[in-house]
Parts: sequence; structure tokens; C-alpha cells
Amino acid sequence: MKNIRFLHSAALLRPPSGICTQMDWEQEAAMELGLNWRVKMFCPQGTRGGFKTMLFDEKTNCHELENKADALKSWLKLRRNYHRWLLNQQSEVDVFLLRYYVHDPFQAYFVRKCKKPVFFVHHTLEVPELALPGKLSSLIRARLESWIGPSTLRKATGIVGVTQEIVDYELSRSGVHEERATVYPNGVLYRDLQLMDCRGKDVPEMLFVANFAPWHGLDRLLLALKDSRHDFVLHLVGRIPEEYKQIDNDARIKVHGELSSQEIFELSQRCWIGLASFALDRNKMKQACPLKVREYLMLGLPVCGDYTDTIPSGRLFKKVENTDFDEIIMFARESRSMAKEDVSVSAKKLIDKKNLLHALVADLVGKDRLGVHPV
Repeated sequence: MKNIRFLHSAALLRPPSGICTQMDWEQEAAMELGLNWRVKMFCPQGTRGGFKTMLFDEKTNCHELENKADALKSWLKLRRNYHRWLLNQQSEVDVFLLRYYVHDPFQAYFVRKCKKPVFFVHHTLEVPELALPGKLSSLIRARLESWIGPSTLRKATGIVGVTQEIVDYELSRSGVHEERATVYPNGVLYRDLQLMDCRGKDVPEMLFVANFAPWHGLDRLLLALKDSRHDFVLHLVGRIPEEYKQIDNDARIKVHGELSSQEIFELSQRCWIGLASFALDRNKMKQACPLKVREYLMLGLPVCGDYTDTIPSGRLFKKVENTDFDEIIMFARESRSMAKEDVSVSAKKLIDKKNLLHALVADLVGKDRLGVHPV
């Protein structure tokens, strides 16, 4: 298993810090496990973040993305150069795991030309998410993916999804047999955080960190708490869309804007629970395993949301139907009796990146899906 050379890579014009953090964690986990496993984020020159797994494309630049025409040209160059680079890696790689990108002709070409096993890694239900905005451009993109995607997936060695629901969706739209698929949930790399418990005894404080996309359901949460008489403090961290500016009228809601990881860590010490998504149904999804939820748990915060997580519903994660705010408050009060350290330790076996990566490799190798016999 340790002799097989893996490459897990992605290519994005504007790689989000959450994805890059996850990839850096995976690389560290692989090193600690002694795996021959490389992780790379292929991105334009000048991309900020300082992540260890970043690999810069010399032919594209992050400062050339200001208008749609330039961004499209840069996307085409980046995807072309990325797959050229991948083809040149074949002598150094036994197995490719590639973050799937929608309606990409370069990706389709690569999987047909590559002589090594290729697994695509999926993080969402692609066509429903593309169609979500309902605009003409989004519907065209969804139609393109419906046309290009299934044939691309059939050429791959297998499918990796972060939830069983995503795996089932990819199998259904591609016709690939279920034996060629596996689940690899998101995870975090545990470190000694020296958790501090600064929670008050009476008023629940809740932490909601997000970029507040439609599927996070901030609108549903605000509607649910609007007429609530409960005493609570809701901490919102992230960029709040303009349509939610009325929240300033509720003194129980604290808007922090964008915070650093250290600032979020310090704020979490006061909080009783973390809040996940409340509108994943807008993406036609019922299951998820958000990275942010794993970070909450590592920080000692039990979590609630309105979907099914890969973490069983119970003391660590609570599924709340219809954004029932009374139920959210009840869960917060029940969680107050749990020590933050106990929450973090209990969650580790379910969300630690090393455990998840080891299980993935063992699954792929154990079922002999790779067709790789390294010396």
C-alpha cells in the first residue's frame, strides 16, 4: 500500500481557503501515515494564501480575472495546462485522484488518454447545483454537464464521493457499477488546540461560520428566530449578503464579518453549539459532510443542521427539521453539559483526516480496484 504512488489534485482559478486547507491537511496526514501520496492545487500565479500544496501555473495570473472575458480565457488556459501537466506526471504516478470539474473538455480528453487509473472525487450533485440560480447561463452549464459528464465518468477507473448520496447520484447518471465507487468524507487534521471553556451558564451562544450561499439557509434561520422570545446570542461570521442587513435590528445577533482562524477559535470558546446548513434541499441534497462542521467539532462544538451528516445524529450532531428554532435552543441547552474536550475527543475517530485517508487507501487497495502492482 505504501509503495503505490498517488496524486490527488485539483485546479481552480480562485481556490477557496477551505479547500486549500483541506488539501494541506491531507498532505500532512499522508506524510504522518507514511503514504506515497502527493496533493496539489494547480492555480494561477499570484494566488494568495501561502498553502503548501499550491502549484502555480506559469501561463495564468490571478490579476487577469477582472472581467468575464479575461476570466474565461484564463479558465481555458488553466484547465488545458493542468491536464498537460497531469499527462506528464504519468511516469511518477500510479493512481490519479482528481477533483471533478463540471463540463470540462480537457478533463474528458485526459481520462481517455491517461494510461494510469483515474478516480474522480465529487463534492456535490453537479447538475442540480449548476441549475440552482435558474438563469439562462446556469441552465446552459447544467445542460453541458448533463451531456459531457456521464461519458467522462464512464471512462474513469472509479468514483469517490464525500457522501453516499453523492456516490449514488454519480452512479445513477453515469451507469457505472457500484463496485467502482467509494465514500471519502471530509475531515480535519487534529492538533493540540488546548481548548478553553469560556461559556456562560444561562444564555446559549451559537456560532454560524459560512460564506452564506443560498444552501446555508440564513434566511430560514432568521425567519425562524424572528419571533422567538428565547434569550440567546447568534454569532455570524462571514460576508453577509446585502438582503440580510436588517439583522442589525436584533440585538441578539452579532455580525462579525470575516475573521481569521485564530479569531474564530477564540470566539468558539464562548459558544455552546455550531450551526451548519439549513437549506441543502435547494441543491437537491439530503446528505452532506461540510468541512466547517468538522472544524466546529474539533473545537468542541456540537452541531445542528437540517440534513443527514455522515456523523450519526446524536450528541455530536443534531438534525433539526424545518429549522425549528425551539429545537435548536433545546439542543444548545442539552449540549451545555458536555465538556468541549469530550466533544472534540469523541468526534476524532469520525472526522480525523488520518483515519479517513487510511480507510480510503485501504478500501481502494483492498478491493483491488487499482490494477497497480508496483515493485
